[in-house]
Amino acid sequence: MELPHSRVPRKIALIYALFAGLWILLSDRLLRMAVQDLDIMTRISTLKGWLFVAVTALLLHVLIRRFVNEVHQREDVLREQNEELGMVEEELRQQLDEYERSQHELQESEARFRRLMEQAADAFFVHDEAGRFIDVNRQACVSLGYGRDELLGMTVDDVDMDVSSGQVPVILKGLAPGEHQTIIGTHRRKDGTEFPVEVRVGLFTVGERTLYLSLARDITERVRAEGDILRLNAELEKRVEERTAELERARREMESFSYSVSHDLRAPLRHIDGFSRALLEDCADRLDAEGMGYLNRIRSGAQRMGQLIDDLLQLASVGRSELERRTVNLSTLAQVVTLELRRTDPAREVTFAIAEGISAHGDPRLLRVVLENLLGNAWKYTGKQEKALIEFGEDVREGRRAFFVRDNGVGFDMAYVDKLFQPFQRLHGMDEFEGTGIGLATVRRVVERHGGAVWAEATLGGGATFYFTLGQ
Repeated sequence: MELPHSRVPRKIALIYALFAGLWILLSDRLLRMAVQDLDIMTRISTLKGWLFVAVTALLLHVLIRRFVNEVHQREDVLREQNEELGMVEEELRQQLDEYERSQHELQESEARFRRLMEQAADAFFVHDEAGRFIDVNRQACVSLGYGRDELLGMTVDDVDMDVSSGQVPVILKGLAPGEHQTIIGTHRRKDGTEFPVEVRVGLFTVGERTLYLSLARDITERVRAEGDILRLNAELEKRVEERTAELERARREMESFSYSVSHDLRAPLRHIDGFSRALLEDCADRLDAEGMGYLNRIRSGAQRMGQLIDDLLQLASVGRSELERRTVNLSTLAQVVTLELRRTDPAREVTFAIAEGISAHGDPRLLRVVLENLLGNAWKYTGKQEKALIEFGEDVREGRRAFFVRDNGVGFDMAYVDKLFQPFQRLHGMDEFEGTGIGLATVRRVVERHGGAVWAEATLGGGATFYFTLGQ
């Protein structure tokens, strides 16, 4: 291809030849027509030659100047293009450096990932959507008994026993990039043996290709341990059931024995009390003070034993009877109990503060037993107060609805609070306050049968508060 600059000299030469030819042809013809004198014609011809030289020189100057300007313009354009090309070249070089750096970092990252894979205690599998293995680590080969090349020619179906069940394909289809799923399955070794695995599967993309990374952990020991735990739990539950049954039989036998003994003791106690009263009434004039004292002590002991038997029977019946739950107005029930207490000693000055409108869901007969014991204790232990105050109400304790009986009686030392609800445990001597030590044990049994709890707070000499819940 001919370049534009190679046509410029030819163009200038053609213009010059054309101009020169026309000048010579036309100027000589005009000169012969206008001048006849040979000498004058010679001088004019000389001047015409010089004029021709001057005009052609000027024409050459214009043409060459124009050509040089075009050359300079083209050089400027070429220089700008070279500068742009240099900038593009520099940008390409930077991009190439960045690409090489990225490739180096990628290679290092792949090397680190490869080292992690090879050193991992879990088996690593990289496979495509068809299940073909793309990459595996050393542990995958060890756990399955295959060589690396063998595994890379296999699929997930060849080693995972759960693929045929349809579980794994469904999970894989539901995965999104960045999500993981954990599958408990079974892998099959090259020798045909099987072992349980926990597989964590994640999805990632390489370009437009979707791949899966699966981390498989042999959980043989864990499954064996879980099996041992299940067997031990089953054995323990069986032993607990057997022990519970034994305790239940023992409890029923004890309750039956207590009921039988208590019932059989009632008749002789009635005889002792009755004959003692008869002696006091019929033979009082023949008994001295000492004899009267003996008889009174006999009667008091018989009556106390009778009360103890009644309390034991009540405790036994509480554990034996069926619950008949219904809505119970505890405020009304407390009012009834306080009226009965007042009848035992009408002369006492006791202020009862019974909150109104308190209801609960429970067995009316057993809840009456609870209030009789708690209000009865408050009545008894405020006996030495000139202005006794007994309250019944409800509160919220630790987020639960709790009922309470509060008094300003003698109270007790909180160091012994654990003994309060044990049968036959008393914090005060018989010479101070009468009692059998069974009432609070009965309260606890009733409350626990309702799914609740009972506890007490007190200060020695500062009164006591008994709380109970009903598992509502």
